[in-house]
Amino acid sequence: MDRYGFNAAFILNILGVLLSNGCFGTSLISGAEPQDLNFATREVIELAVPVNLKMNDINDYREIVLQPYSNTRIHLANYSKNADESVGYALVQLNAFEFNVTLSYNSSIIDGGHLTGQNVGLLMYGDGDLYAFNLNPQQPVWVSLVLMLYNKSAPVPGGCNLEFPVDRSPILNLTLTAEIIIIDTPAASVAPAFQNPSNACGKARLQYESYYYSMPLHDFSQRTYFSAIRALISYANAKSSGKQNTLHAPLQPNRHVYGLVKGRGMVFVTAVIDPVHRGYALYVPVHTYSCQPFVNQEDCYGLHIPLRLLALLLTIIAITEVIVGWMPVVVKCSIMVACLGLLGTVEALQFIDKPLPSEFIIAFLIGGAIVGFLIGLLFGLYVPVAGRILCSFLTGYLICLSVFGVINGNFYNLPHVSWFVAIGGILIGSVLSITLPIIVVTRSVIFGAISIYYGVNTCFGARLDYPLRHSLRRLYVDNYELVYSDPIVDENDFVALAVFTIIMFVSLFLRSRYQSEEINGDYSRFEIPCQGTMVNNNDEDHIERSTVIAADDTVAYQRFMNEQPIITRWTNGDDDVFESPKTNSRFFKLLRRNARR
Repeated sequence: MDRYGFNAAFILNILGVLLSNGCFGTSLISGAEPQDLNFATREVIELAVPVNLKMNDINDYREIVLQPYSNTRIHLANYSKNADESVGYALVQLNAFEFNVTLSYNSSIIDGGHLTGQNVGLLMYGDGDLYAFNLNPQQPVWVSLVLMLYNKSAPVPGGCNLEFPVDRSPILNLTLTAEIIIIDTPAASVAPAFQNPSNACGKARLQYESYYYSMPLHDFSQRTYFSAIRALISYANAKSSGKQNTLHAPLQPNRHVYGLVKGRGMVFVTAVIDPVHRGYALYVPVHTYSCQPFVNQEDCYGLHIPLRLLALLLTIIAITEVIVGWMPVVVKCSIMVACLGLLGTVEALQFIDKPLPSEFIIAFLIGGAIVGFLIGLLFGLYVPVAGRILCSFLTGYLICLSVFGVINGNFYNLPHVSWFVAIGGILIGSVLSITLPIIVVTRSVIFGAISIYYGVNTCFGARLDYPLRHSLRRLYVDNYELVYSDPIVDENDFVALAVFTIIMFVSLFLRSRYQSEEINGDYSRFEIPCQGTMVNNNDEDHIERSTVIAADDTVAYQRFMNEQPIITRWTNGDDDVFESPKTNSRFFKLLRRNARR
């Protein structure tokens, strides 16, 4: 780009250049030709090595603003004066908020001499200058400038780098996909004092440790960002404030994979350790929000309005089912067993080499759901009791899956964990099948509770369904067993759990007080063949009045009192009559039924 002077004689020519190239615009330059970026003014910032330096730690930290389209010179001073023989190198890093910056060894951007990104850093071995460029013509960028000093036994982060343009690249490569976050660490080399052919690049026994720090959900503030970055800059901070990811592929010790949570900022750092010479060093931290909060913030909040409206509608239907029990048993059995078919298909596909094509997965899942639906339809028509047992097993499986997910976000890296979840689901389902009829809880409550649980989760954008999604992702994400997932419980999860609990309490209370003549919790209002005939056109089990024994529910009392009528309320009048014929209509109906017998 043309140089700009301030000589009045050339002001017309300068104006013509600006109009032809755009206001301070840049042109593409190929090859190794330097991009000349000499600005009218250049700020100078001095990083001085302190007299009482902190080895392998932060020796200078400040937050500055890079003005629009600026070139800031960073001068490292007092290195030769204050750094004794134990100092191996200095790491100068820039961590920018929201926008990219460029850190260069040269006053002009030259291929092989600079790094560009939000989190960049370069190594220095003495006094000298680095240059920070903000190439945005209109936007100032807030950055943190950090000076780290490492001793001579510290390995060189990125010393065997083959990915980035500079010879020694102490930065991490973050790849964000729709499902996971991949952190690739350029290979390090041993300290220059210990380098020899036996421990050259690819031969040194270096260890890589990956740490992460989770920021508050939906907090995209500048202050939170810099606080999170600083929490992982030094090894001591990373050990105390961060969490370690111990999972990595057997042949890729410098690659770590994380499960993403949209809207939650996460900062990552890798520590390289030389166990032979007892040295260590940290790369420049890197971060992501797993979305674009400054471009499309709705995606960070998961504001999928159509999906949430559908979940709200299904939740209302499920609440009505818990209270009234209006849905025929064949429908409930068919849907619940179809869900079992889906889960069974997912587990069966685990035995096939992965990852699988999405079309293949969808086809098999649809097939498994259809087979389960047909089996559930037959159970609902001919063996309703078996349908209720299978519904209890599904409930037990989902409960067990949720518990595993809350305790350990990476439970699928445990051997044979699918069998443990299945056996746990069978045990819980067996207990439910035995105990639920005693407290008069039917398929209506089981079916409705599951639907309400996942419906509320979707409405609030919570992660209660994480274990289910975790199970499915194993099919199409390569080596998903090695993906580190933090079972973080956010405020959204607490709110969703609280709302689910309140809804279930209210629904069960209303069900216990429901005063219609029949609540068909397990039976259909329609006549379906092979359901059995009622004795005297009035089957005792057809009437499901309550999930909770109410104080004035004579039918519920009869089940525990050998069908002896119990009068629960009397008036204080002299004739000792019932308080209200309408209130005791069930009692009179029972008397008529007994008289017919």
